[in-house]
Amino acid sequence: MPKLPFAHHRLEAYRAALDLADAGHRLARRIPRGYGWLADHLVRAACAAPVLTAEGANRVSPGAKRQRFSEALGECGEAAAVAEVVERLGLVNGDASAAVLAHADRAAALLTGLVKKHA
Repeated sequence: MPKLPFAHHRLEAYRAALDLADAGHRLARRIPRGYGWLADHLVRAACAAPVLTAEGANRVSPGAKRQRFSEALGECGEAAAVAEVVERLGLVNGDASAAVLAHADRAAALLTGLVKKHA
């Protein structure tokens, strides 16, 4: 595999956030019609996590890095919350939302470390 050129390619947090985006998209496809706004919210939050993680990794100043990693961390929490809401409302089963929760938890843990590192 060729060497990838950007700083975010070296981060486990980025790979975990990509997994969250994938799981969020899969779960959103299972949300029934009439609840598209929840599906959209889930996809936006889950996809924002890797984008913000990449942006933070490629910033120069520690403050800018910390801000983007912190925003990505918030998006992980948001994606997890939507997964819990759609499960609580009975729109999806627990197995469908469990993957989003697991990936959000993993990405959030890694992002928390990056936020602390650049504090």
